[in-house]
Amino acid sequence: MAPRRKKIENNDLPVGLTTKLVRGSKRFKYRYISGKEFYFPPKTKRIEAIEAAKLFNAEHRNRTINLLENADKYNRPLAYWIPIVKVRVQQEENLKENAWSTFSNDCERLLSFGGSAYSKSLDLEFVTEYMVKHTSGKSVNVYNRKLRFLRKIFSYLLDEGAIKHNYAWDKRTKKNTSKKIRQRLQLEALLKMHSAAELWLKTAIELGLETAQATLEVSRMKYSDCTWFDTPKIENGLTIYGFIRVRRQKTEHLEASNVEIPITAALRSTIFNSGKDGIEGPYIVHRIGRYKAQIGENCDHHTQVASTYLSSAFSKLRDELGLYSVLPKKARPTFHEVRALAARMFKDGGIDPQERLAHSDAKSTKIYTENHVEWTRVIAAELDVFDV
Repeated sequence: MAPRRKKIENNDLPVGLTTKLVRGSKRFKYRYISGKEFYFPPKTKRIEAIEAAKLFNAEHRNRTINLLENADKYNRPLAYWIPIVKVRVQQEENLKENAWSTFSNDCERLLSFGGSAYSKSLDLEFVTEYMVKHTSGKSVNVYNRKLRFLRKIFSYLLDEGAIKHNYAWDKRTKKNTSKKIRQRLQLEALLKMHSAAELWLKTAIELGLETAQATLEVSRMKYSDCTWFDTPKIENGLTIYGFIRVRRQKTEHLEASNVEIPITAALRSTIFNSGKDGIEGPYIVHRIGRYKAQIGENCDHHTQVASTYLSSAFSKLRDELGLYSVLPKKARPTFHEVRALAARMFKDGGIDPQERLAHSDAKSTKIYTENHVEWTRVIAAELDVFDV
């Protein structure tokens, strides 16, 4: 009797693997040559079941493949090596949650594309076909990120002896030839926005200018990040009331990523005025959203303002005031340009902005260690351009 034909939606399932409804839930079932059946756990992903079945079939159903693998024990399917690579990456690179999620998703795409391909067959043609499939019509940044991912995977495969050459390095990265068209933010325009902004956005603008930090860091500044002196001190001709600690995400593996910024009179006013709205919360930049108890994406408190919301609110106010309306939207300055404006103003005032920007190439740094964490104390300086 001829075997029953597979359903169209199951054409990608390897020999022995089928699906079956069990108590109203679809389960993956594998039937051994002996006739014994094995049910995968209920939450098993389709790609995981497919790769597991392929690996089992490669070892037990095809004698030719067995001969192939016995001739070179390192020549295994990509589906065999990827889990090994993922374990090594997790142990050796200590990726943050978002970076690990992106890496894992890229691994699944790679397995879906060529999980059954044997490692010693991974050549430049394989790399090219993968890049075409996953980057066609995408930006240069996406193309280069996908290529960096393949280079990383192949470097681990090479280290494991699974391949003899990293063909991903034979593929050239692309150069971004498009010029930056973003218009610089002018102080006059920022002052107009500050006057028209709600308190929470005023606070963000003031913090961004005085600390020269980016959108993400401004949105994450907490009252608990501030250390206050019992008695104010004089530094660089300014009265200092304490300091605020900032950890820059973009340069988190460098010493300069941990910065202590002196709290001057202007910054002190910003921090104190931020609490005049009567809203209780841990974040200096805060607001009550449309849904009072809802916590925003990438936030941990219902009063915290997400960096994406901060950026969009800034741009919305800019457009409502008709600022830079003669420019296309992509060319109009965003909240990130507040940081660039601060850097220019500090530099014009004779202050090296590199430390405050948390750049590792700052000319003069004061680094000390507390609880095994190194912090860079920047020189006291303020711009004090707002009437608060």
